[in-house]
Amino acid sequence: MMKEKIRAQDENIFKITIWIIFLMLLVIILKSLAFLFIPFSISLLLCYALGIPIDRLRRLRVPSSLRIFVVVLLLMSFVYLFGRLLSANIIEFNAQLPMLEEKFWGYVNILLSRLDVTPTQVRESYAGFISSLEGTDFKSAGSFVKHLGGSFFSFLGNAVWVILFMIFMLAEQDEFPERIVRAFGKDSSVTIIEALNRINMAVQDYLGLKTMISFFTGILVSITLFLFGVPFAVLWGVLAFLLNFIPNIGSMISVVPPVLITLFQFGSLTKTLAVFAVLIALQTVVGNFVEPKMMGKGLNLSPLTVLLSLLFWGWMWGIPGMLLSVPLTAAIKIAFEQIEATRPFALMMAGK
Repeated sequence: MMKEKIRAQDENIFKITIWIIFLMLLVIILKSLAFLFIPFSISLLLCYALGIPIDRLRRLRVPSSLRIFVVVLLLMSFVYLFGRLLSANIIEFNAQLPMLEEKFWGYVNILLSRLDVTPTQVRESYAGFISSLEGTDFKSAGSFVKHLGGSFFSFLGNAVWVILFMIFMLAEQDEFPERIVRAFGKDSSVTIIEALNRINMAVQDYLGLKTMISFFTGILVSITLFLFGVPFAVLWGVLAFLLNFIPNIGSMISVVPPVLITLFQFGSLTKTLAVFAVLIALQTVVGNFVEPKMMGKGLNLSPLTVLLSLLFWGWMWGIPGMLLSVPLTAAIKIAFEQIEATRPFALMMAGK
């Protein structure tokens, strides 16, 4: 009896060790091949997001190849127009950066006149801080913003891979259930297909509602800033739209740039505080009232799970990982629910 208990404990320890090694190898692979998995994950989520128009075209009995062509063409047209709009605003913003930076150092000098600190010391500390962020010798805020812009458009350069992945996924979408049946048998495939359908519905509903809410948030931010006369209102609206996909912190981060621009442009503390108050109120109403009411339980992830997934995927893949964190974590949770051994982890990840 004692030997059987020891043997059972050894087997459990062995299984736990195997799982730990497997997870470590999986993390290493995902991080090392980020250049491949990031476009693949984005393509997968786009397939979910495009599920509604594809279903509409399928009901109209549009052939599969024509459905894919129409949807991909519409998506590429939207991305092109969106990129042109964003690029024009970034170019204009970069053109005015020297003037904004001059105003910034003017405010700093006024503040330093009351302290025993020289502007040269502050500039050296500022340059050292910026250099430590990327290991690059940034000379000004302008070069830092240009560096971020270059990284952003480098990311957009992967759009070719995203489109290719998406085309092949859409082309095989109709045949995928049949392949599962052939691979796992009719009885075993029922559970797998049911889990995949749950993932499809949960992620598709989340992306659809989140995109709509983020879109209207961006529009409201742009209109608000335009009424206040803040420069680059469209750019900050686009930023609010994108960052709203990052849970918890994205919407708050999007408030910082327009508030700083308001201060540097007008030099009025009253107007800056007014812009800050309106934007915070807008994000609070959308984040705490509108979004929960429209999305309901949503993906049923606890706030701690969302935060940890944000940190993990952000560490793995940077900003794209933060944008993908919630859908990826929700898919993992639903997959865990289908396996008896991992079901307790799914319950721990769930909300109320």
